Amino acid sequence: MFRKKIVIGLIAGILLSLGFLYFTNTGRNIKRRIRMELIGMNLVESKKKPKEISETIPFDFEGTLLDFAGNKVDLKDFKGKTLFINVWASWCGPCRIEMPYIQSLYDKVKTQPNLEFMLIAIDKDFEKSKSYINDKGFTLPVYHADKGLNGFLTTQIIPLTVIVNQEGTVVYYLNGTNNFDNDDFRELLISTALTSK
Repeated sequence: MFRKKIVIGLIAGILLSLGFLYFTNTGRNIKRRIRMELIGMNLVESKKKPKEISETIPFDFEGTLLDFAGNKVDLKDFKGKTLFINVWASWCGPCRIEMPYIQSLYDKVKTQPNLEFMLIAIDKDFEKSKSYINDKGFTLPVYHADKGLNGFLTTQIIPLTVIVNQEGTVVYYLNGTNNFDNDDFRELLISTALTSK
């Protein structure tokens, strides 16, 4: 009888745990964070693979953004640099989950010459984006798409991450979250910055 109660208790605990992980926001976020850590340790692969880029796709440098101080910045000013671009919003759960990994990547490669990070917030109110960045203590270069995004960066799914080489060609394109702070991705980013031009 006692053994039966233990078995029933274990089954109930497992079912409750599965329900928590699969049917609550907190549970889903825990699952995502664990997966991101495993991706970063190269123990599992990302479910969302970047689009295979078998052809030369030129990046569209049309458009203006606002920097963190509210100054207008022209995308054309970034021509000739290797760009890590991430389109995100403060209300986007997956964006918030991957942001610490982008910050960690940035901290490790920010001194590389010819490499620029652009985190483009699409919140209607830029103050919400700024508050999120400040509250988390992130130091990433954040911009706001106050006039909207050009056709290349417009997306129905965020986060969107794009790497553009110094020739202005897209070498990486991913809709969805990823742990970018891993050896393979750092090598891709640094080699792109070093081998271009």
